[in-house]
Amino acid sequence: MIKITDLNDPRIEYYKNLRFTPAKHTEDNVFVVESEKVTLMLLRSDIEIVSVFALPEFYEAHAELMDARKVPDESRFYADRALMKDVVGFRLHSGMMAVGRQPAQTGLDELSNRIVIMNGIINSENVGAIVRNCAAFGVDSILCDRKTSSPFLRRAVRVSMGSVMFQKIHITDDLPATLNELRNRLGYSIISAELTDDATSLKEYNFPEKHCIIFGSEGPGVDQEILDLSDAVVFIPISEKVASLNVGAAAAVVLWG
Repeated sequence: MIKITDLNDPRIEYYKNLRFTPAKHTEDNVFVVESEKVTLMLLRSDIEIVSVFALPEFYEAHAELMDARKVPDESRFYADRALMKDVVGFRLHSGMMAVGRQPAQTGLDELSNRIVIMNGIINSENVGAIVRNCAAFGVDSILCDRKTSSPFLRRAVRVSMGSVMFQKIHITDDLPATLNELRNRLGYSIISAELTDDATSLKEYNFPEKHCIIFGSEGPGVDQEILDLSDAVVFIPISEKVASLNVGAAAAVVLWG
């Protein structure tokens, strides 16, 4: 293990100033996890571990798992809590963090019969909530357009409680073209969750065995172009006293139903 005593030690560059996602994370295709629970999920996954940065007691408690994953000593960093706080730029609740290498995205042909699609969902906490909902309700395939925040942003990973590390993820540069391929070549039904004049109540809709369900952005919702491509549009019947549900909550209701 390597003790870190200098805030500017280049070996911990990935952990610096994490209030926002550093450009180097995107350039190097890595992501950060925090908290003991999510760090352990990374260690138990098949994802490449770049390094671990934690308090000494973490290594003492989980030495066997670290050795099983063959995390080299030169990639095991530790420091006191005060220095870790200064490095990352916010108060740490657990003092346990790690960096993983983002896995290669899953091809369309490898996705399962139920796919959740995110269309322009910008808030990374909403993205994380949807990923966690997918894991909770047995959906292991997620597709995002480029307008959607990456499910591997730190906040998304944290809110997903690490579930993203066990999902099949596909990112598309052209969602309409991808939807047409999913329908015409792979046989998926395309369904949008949105409140429109011709939408069907979720209570009355029977999902086909092979389908994609699309959730739209926090403000405008599902893009009109995507609605026009959809085989069906469904809505959640709620009280007239409430205009709409948060997209994370809406996803939970739809996936449970």
